[in-house]
Amino acid sequence: MDSPIIPIDMLQAEARAAYARRAGRDDHGFNWHAVDAIAAYQAEWDRCAAAEAAVLKVKPMLAQAGVTPP
Repeated sequence: MDSPIIPIDMLQAEARAAYARRAGRDDHGFNWHAVDAIAAYQAEWDRCAAAEAAVLKVKPMLAQAGVTPP
């Protein structure tokens, strides 16, 4: 089989929405044997977490420098 049943971009969108509503990394609801879908979902969830962590780390530095964070 060449393409997944659920497109990767849909899995990524679902992961971003889950992260935004503060659902956990493992709260995807996929069957345990959907390892490729779980991996794609968790990779996107991890990217969202890393992006937020980077922003949270930068904001205090900007405030300390007297710059108003966006």
